[in-house]
Amino acid sequence: MLKIGFMDYANVYPIFHYLLQDNNLEFIKGFPADLNKLMRNGEIDLSPVSSIEFARRHNLYMVHNRICISSIGAVKSVNIYSKFKAEDLDGRKIYFTKESNTSTVLCRIVLEKFYNVKPVYVDDENTADAKLLIGDKALFSYYNSDSKYIIDLGAEWYKFTNLPFVFALWTINKQALNDAYFNTLKDNITYYASLFPKDIAVLSPKYLERGYTIEQLADYWDTIKYDITDEHKKGLSLFYKLAYEIGETEDNGADYIDAAFIK
Repeated sequence: MLKIGFMDYANVYPIFHYLLQDNNLEFIKGFPADLNKLMRNGEIDLSPVSSIEFARRHNLYMVHNRICISSIGAVKSVNIYSKFKAEDLDGRKIYFTKESNTSTVLCRIVLEKFYNVKPVYVDDENTADAKLLIGDKALFSYYNSDSKYIIDLGAEWYKFTNLPFVFALWTINKQALNDAYFNTLKDNITYYASLFPKDIAVLSPKYLERGYTIEQLADYWDTIKYDITDEHKKGLSLFYKLAYEIGETEDNGADYIDAAFIK
């Protein structure tokens, strides 16, 4: 039985709403950083994984060639909540969430490469001048926070590059390719993604119970994109190039990603 990494985040719930009903699969729940570790250790077979994880360990993985988690502009669930504007964060303390890997690298690229500022990254949220949050915690704060500045990293990436940003890839451990159920699972993921966002009435009750309004959910899910286009591949390659330049990877993942997409 294939083991699937499960993130309980609104950005991927439209797929997992259906996938979790598949009794042929075993689901392992965790934050993105946790699932990255489980994937690299071979403890799960397939998962939406932080896109930076592929660049760091590309020899371990193959990648679904049609589905990712991305935004074209504002993402609303990967944000810096700050007392200062982005250009004024030089020398300021920024708290990094431990839930993610890709978003922390993206934060460094936006601030260090695009704004040419050098913050101090800290583990103590209480002493920080700004904090990086992701997922549903960031999303709820986006609609409800009294933070002076909300710096949306998807919007910042698009402003400087005019390209989509790929936050996560549906990544497969190579040994799972030989599983008899793998191709069915791959096709099911593609199909469930194709239902989105037409099925918002089916998806919304879970998040209405968590305090969101139907307008907020419609607004957010309108920003999330699942298709991988040529522009997404360009954005991913640029992200890998910049991550390499700031020392976040040992080599340039852009050199390997095209060969990793399952045809």
